[in-house]
Amino acid sequence: MDRLAMTFLRLGQAMRALIARESHGEGLTPAQAQALLFVRHTKSFATTIGNLALWLASSHASAVGVVDSLERRGLLTREVSDRDRRVTLLRLTPEGERVASALARWGDALSEALAEMTPEDRRVFELGLGRVLWSLQEAGALFVAEPCRGCAYFRENALPGSLHPHRCALIDAYLSEEESRKLCPDHTPVANFSGK
Repeated sequence: MDRLAMTFLRLGQAMRALIARESHGEGLTPAQAQALLFVRHTKSFATTIGNLALWLASSHASAVGVVDSLERRGLLTREVSDRDRRVTLLRLTPEGERVASALARWGDALSEALAEMTPEDRRVFELGLGRVLWSLQEAGALFVAEPCRGCAYFRENALPGSLHPHRCALIDAYLSEEESRKLCPDHTPVANFSGK
């Protein structure tokens, strides 16, 4: 293993430690904490157990177990999709929202570490990491979801002045500004769009 690979291994260990520390503070396992953050930051129509399994890099059965435990604790609920009655969506309860908000602090330590870098070093670092992440996604080793802007299906301000001004051409639905900022597992970068 070369030095760069070892550095990534250490970064992964640090991230797991930060997440574990925050999740244990809320009485959760790291997988439960990640599930709450997934529901909080993912578009409401994409919070399925299947997408959660991809996010956790786990089996569907393991994701169901995580959801069951969070549901028993009153942090998550299941809701049948309005668009497709066969699809079950995950929703945070008010207590789940409170816990997910508290869990968001784990990134503070990372932000503090990155603040030590010069703006140029940070720009180069972000560019390099972006390339690594997209390469890992293409290899099927990483589940990546992105917000609407930059997606081939996003139509910004399709209904100016409305509560849901933006349109997703993929699902033929209008989105609020808040929803457009959440992560979508179907994000298709404009540069990668084949027009299908």
